[in-house]
Amino acid sequence: MKLLNLLIQKFFRTWTKSRKSEMPTPKMYVLVRSDLSDTYRLVQGSHALAQFVLDKPEHFALWNNGTIVFLSVRGLKDLRIWLYRLQSAGKVHALFCEPDLDGQMTAIACYDTGEIFTDLKLA
Repeated sequence: MKLLNLLIQKFFRTWTKSRKSEMPTPKMYVLVRSDLSDTYRLVQGSHALAQFVLDKPEHFALWNNGTIVFLSVRGLKDLRIWLYRLQSAGKVHALFCEPDLDGQMTAIACYDTGEIFTDLKLA
């Protein structure tokens, strides 16, 4: 009986470790436009994250100030394409439009495991 319990414990530990490696941890991804200055990208990405807090408080609580990843898109056109992709895929996201840039969309924050973003580079 003792041997059986040891085998069960070992199996359970191995199984839970393998399950954890199969399930990626969600992170907060912030897509920012590379046609903006470095400072503007940082500010606009922060605004998108703040908008996420306001729009999706339950998902923000799940993120719990975990990992944040800033990713770069070329410009407004690409950011619009990414917005459509995220909406079509049902991803949890929030966008920010800058009033000082005539309401242009400047950044998107998305809480996700990140597989959808594999083609993007770090900002």
